[in-house]
Amino acid sequence: GIDEEKKNEGAWILNKKLREKEEARWKRLVNSASSKAPPPIAKFLNRCGPCLTKVLLLCEYCVPCYMRIFKAIAAILVELPTDLFGVIWGMCLVFFGGFYPLTMAAFEAARQCGGEDTWIAIHDLSVEFHNAKIASEADDLVDDDNDGIADVEQISAKELIHRKNHLFLASTDPTVLDRGFNGIYSAWLAVIAVLKIQFAQMIALGAAIGGFLAKLLRIPMTQILVHVIKPDTHKWIPQIISYICKIISIIIAYHVEKIISAAYSALRGGLMVTRNFMAILSRKKILHIDPDQSYLDEILGWCLAIIGFLFQFQMGFGPPLPIAILLWPFSFTESALLWAITTAPPVEATS
Repeated sequence: GIDEEKKNEGAWILNKKLREKEEARWKRLVNSASSKAPPPIAKFLNRCGPCLTKVLLLCEYCVPCYMRIFKAIAAILVELPTDLFGVIWGMCLVFFGGFYPLTMAAFEAARQCGGEDTWIAIHDLSVEFHNAKIASEADDLVDDDNDGIADVEQISAKELIHRKNHLFLASTDPTVLDRGFNGIYSAWLAVIAVLKIQFAQMIALGAAIGGFLAKLLRIPMTQILVHVIKPDTHKWIPQIISYICKIISIIIAYHVEKIISAAYSALRGGLMVTRNFMAILSRKKILHIDPDQSYLDEILGWCLAIIGFLFQFQMGFGPPLPIAILLWPFSFTESALLWAITTAPPVEATS
């Protein structure tokens, strides 16, 4: 079996023998999934199986690392005074608010719409999944026939999936999982409703640009597509043009919204930093300045906002490539939120 001490430390990714063993396990699972999937999906899995296996192997190593980092950061932030947290969050808005506008807005919306309950739900789910992970790792070492080879390495992929599913159900509490998933789902609905309201301008701008592009490109694109696709699928040409224009319009509107969000978040974050910093000075009895009786917080906040906006503008409203790779969870979250607010039903329906 896999050396659990090395695996828990993450050193297994550097050990060729252990890495190949994990890769073989994922390959068996992918092959089993492709054998049961519909023909189009099965064809995709068969073609991209090796690449997908590598990605799953990398995720198996990276996701726990990111989870430990996020938990450590969350544990520190929870213990911070409110004004000090306001300074840190304000600095994030000033210098990074335009990098991930939807993620920043979602975090703030989740914090205001029952943030404590959401955190409890996330904690409960992480505990249950951790219990399942420990049980799975212990199961990977079981060798009932005492032949020196773990039982999980001697069964088919179908049997392995059935065994792990049963192990997950046996090692987790359904009540806690149900409460946790309901908490996450409720928070998700609240966040999407808030984002759809906040970014209604982006959706309206995208729809306007999409309609204009569709009318402008309908004739030339139709003349091109009739020679590209088969005659019996020509009826799909209007929809193809419409979808292409919608994708282009959403990208344009999203980047316009990033610039607007960068300016807004820089201003908001600058004021948040200066006012909370004044609160810290007052709390520590160093200097007392009442923001309601002074323009100093606005002046300093606006100066900080200008610096932050210029920094984001210089970075192209996105992190540089090396940092972007490290921050891929935020990029994934940003894409998921963009998809959600552009495809979700109207706010009245979700509420």
